[in-house]
Amino acid sequence: MPSVPSDEEFLAYNQGVISEFRANHGVVTQPPFPILLLTTTGARTGRQATVPLGFALDDSGRVFVVASKAGAPTHPAWFHNLRANPSVTVELGGQSFQARAVVTAGEERDRLYRMVSLIGSEYEKNTDRVFPVIVLEGVPAPPDRHRNVSLD
Repeated sequence: MPSVPSDEEFLAYNQGVISEFRANHGVVTQPPFPILLLTTTGARTGRQATVPLGFALDDSGRVFVVASKAGAPTHPAWFHNLRANPSVTVELGGQSFQARAVVTAGEERDRLYRMVSLIGSEYEKNTDRVFPVIVLEGVPAPPDRHRNVSLD
């Protein structure tokens, strides 16, 4: 079973991706799939925190993300933050949008998750946790309309 990166490893990697994203108007060399930057407000601290996330679009063009945290046993901090305060900022390409994070449930969650996850996903092998799927209302679909991003 592949190991899950530590919080420190996630932070170091993410800082490099964020810097490259902002320097190149949303274009990055790693990870090898389209990403956005999500800024949440800390549930306890009230501080702004930004993370790079892979995203996908549903058939209606809604932008959504999955809180996989590479299969870690706990949800990522950004997910806890947006549950406490669903008002978020999303950077996509060279633009920034104010958005509302909506945690999906039931069939809607399952339908969206199936759009981005292969059966037997490597991340799913790391945990028994169900990965939350979050729609980012207010973020328009990018012009190139990326649809599917594998979680692996």
